[in-house]
Formats: sequence, C-alpha cells, structure tokens
Amino acid sequence: MERELTPVEARSGVVSGRVLTVLALSSVGAVVALAWLFLFPK
Repeated sequence: MERELTPVEARSGVVSGRVLTVLALSSVGAVVALAWLFLFPK
C-alpha cells in the first residue's frame, strides 16, 4: 500500500522528471552535433 504524495512531493517528482528529460535531450543533441561535425567537416 503506497502512501499519498503531498502536492510538494508530486511537484518535485514532475520537476525532476522534466530536468532528466532536458538533460537526456541535450546530451543526445550534443552527440548528434559532434557526429555531424566529424561526418561532415567543412
């Protein structure tokens, strides 16, 4: 039986999920940018 989350706990969970999503997207973007630079040098 899980206990109820307080609004603050629920909000912090949403925020941490959002932060993780942004970190994942930015790291993927960085990898893609680096790959692009290596694959298509000017």
